[in-house]
Amino acid sequence: MNPLLSIVEKFRAVRLLVLGDLMLDRFIWGEVERLSPEAPVPVLRVVAENFSLGGAANVIHNVCTLGGSVTACGIIGGDEAGRRIVKALQRVGASTAGVCVDRHFQTIEKSRIIASPHHQQIVRLDREARQPIAASTARRLADFILANAGRFDAIVVSDYGKGAVHDETLAAVARAVGKRKLCVIDPKKENYERYRLPAVLTPNKNEAAEAAGIAIVDDASLNAAGKRLLRKWRAAAVLITRGAEGMSLFRPRAPAKNFPTEARDVFDVTGAGDTVVAVCALALASGAGYDQAAVLANLAAGFVGDEVGTVAVKSAQLKKAIKEKL
Repeated sequence: MNPLLSIVEKFRAVRLLVLGDLMLDRFIWGEVERLSPEAPVPVLRVVAENFSLGGAANVIHNVCTLGGSVTACGIIGGDEAGRRIVKALQRVGASTAGVCVDRHFQTIEKSRIIASPHHQQIVRLDREARQPIAASTARRLADFILANAGRFDAIVVSDYGKGAVHDETLAAVARAVGKRKLCVIDPKKENYERYRLPAVLTPNKNEAAEAAGIAIVDDASLNAAGKRLLRKWRAAAVLITRGAEGMSLFRPRAPAKNFPTEARDVFDVTGAGDTVVAVCALALASGAGYDQAAVLANLAAGFVGDEVGTVAVKSAQLKKAIKEKL
């Protein structure tokens, strides 16, 4: 069997813990037929509405559709959006044992209003509270990580800068990873200075430039940023995702490796980073090398741009892409 196919087959035996910012993505679909007489804005006639898992919840969804087992660790409020997230996670097969309900927390919900016929996003509405999470909630998450880390093959940190990835929860992850536990982190600017783990980090190009303090404009600046991030984060590897330009993998004491993207029409990149971190974690926990994990993540991310909204890539899709690549 092709080595990449063999790795994907092993996804079914992987158990992951995903710590991060759980979100609900809401999509309102409609048709624009005229401008409003009240203001120079389009009038959208709503024809459909649907919900999907977003943020760290989308990472979890991807792990499930790719065949892995996963437990969610994050925060929801005591509201309808939070209940929708829990029900949706359970419906796709994830455990919600690590989800903390905080009655003073507003579940993060992103509403995208999309107009036909070209599926153009008109506006996005974000519902979220911006105050820091309660110390008691952070402690509950950290306690869950420390009590249960031994049951998992790897820990994923899906950081959207909304509070679940906190000093206390990162310290708990660090203690678990210190016991030779695999860790994959999707970083955000709120915590750039706090990641100090022997982990694989998956920033996009803009995040990498921001975290490194280097404008990435060519190969030389890309390499400089990758090397600086390895040192800054004491990382085992840094995989910089570069959209249509593919991905670049950096490892200590090794030359950088570039993985060009597959030639596809990119329609919408929402959630591509979630797919990358899910596939990287599953692949590395299945015994893949860093190069193999990057190739698989690159293939999987290509499917995300085919549709509007957050997309969970299926194992069968990834296997098909591997076979076509042979």
